[in-house]
Amino acid sequence: MAMAMDKSSADAYVYVKASGILARSFVGAKARELFSVRSLKELWSLIFKKEVPAVPETMLAAALEKEAVSSFINSYKRLILNYEKPSPLLVELLRFYDYENLKQFGAALCTGQKEIPSYTDISPLNILNYSKWPDIAQITKNSPLSWYDHVSTVQNQQMDDYRMDCQYIAELWKALDHVDSSCREDIRALFKEKFSLENILWSLRLRIYYNMDSDEIPMHLSYAEGNAAKNDPIASPALKTLHWATDDWDTWKHWQFSEFLNPHEEGTVWNIDPRWIAGAYKNHYVEKARKLFHRYPFTECPLVCWFIIKRDELDDICTASESLRMNIPASEAMHAAGVQEV
Repeated sequence: MAMAMDKSSADAYVYVKASGILARSFVGAKARELFSVRSLKELWSLIFKKEVPAVPETMLAAALEKEAVSSFINSYKRLILNYEKPSPLLVELLRFYDYENLKQFGAALCTGQKEIPSYTDISPLNILNYSKWPDIAQITKNSPLSWYDHVSTVQNQQMDDYRMDCQYIAELWKALDHVDSSCREDIRALFKEKFSLENILWSLRLRIYYNMDSDEIPMHLSYAEGNAAKNDPIASPALKTLHWATDDWDTWKHWQFSEFLNPHEEGTVWNIDPRWIAGAYKNHYVEKARKLFHRYPFTECPLVCWFIIKRDELDDICTASESLRMNIPASEAMHAAGVQEV
């Protein structure tokens, strides 16, 4: 376990360590290497130092992805535990996995599953008591999620998951207030843009794929302030577009995020494509984090950015793994991951 230091010492140490890890990571142009291998065994050997496990090829993808998640989490914990008192934001980023674990537990319990599901271990920074399975009330006791003290019905599962999503974003948003003042506004702007785009994409998917009425959508969005206010910093951009026709290029071309729109050709039918926007924004978001990493070296900013960059690497590893498992051409997998070919 890392030795806890005061903030200034930890900031300096973590910056150096995190920089070294990124230099060896499959990020930026190096991400292409993940898609250059021809088998899951090759991919494993490329990423990890330990031997390829002796499991059937059909099970290797799952083992590889689990190892990648574990490696990412453990690396982040080794960095964050250098702080005697880590910034709330650094801790809250990791607790995303507590929320996701609880969703899995809730889904398992409402279908009568007896065996504890596989979950992501973030101890000692977890807020849930996983040893209390299957007692959901004891698992969440004395945590911010103590309201989840019952086995939900299948019908209510989605509502509970939505409440957890909203709570996580609200907790993370509050944590931004405690970030070092020198980098606080840049970090806040990064997350504000991300959450705003996610709300917009979700509202578009609800309209396009589920034919949901625009007036119903506000109750399905996330809000930074925890209430459905029209001027909420992360919901207002989505609320503004709810009544824009999804085939009206002349309206969308003036949108604040128009740089991420799928291309429009004169004389052809155009419809907004949420998948295109998501892919274009993903690269923009990670690139912003890369630039911020070095801008405020002796603050918690580099570790926040490290988390974002390495989470993107993790996504790319999982995409590469799944593409090999399903025999998807590398070019298609790279396109799906937003990784540019040479």
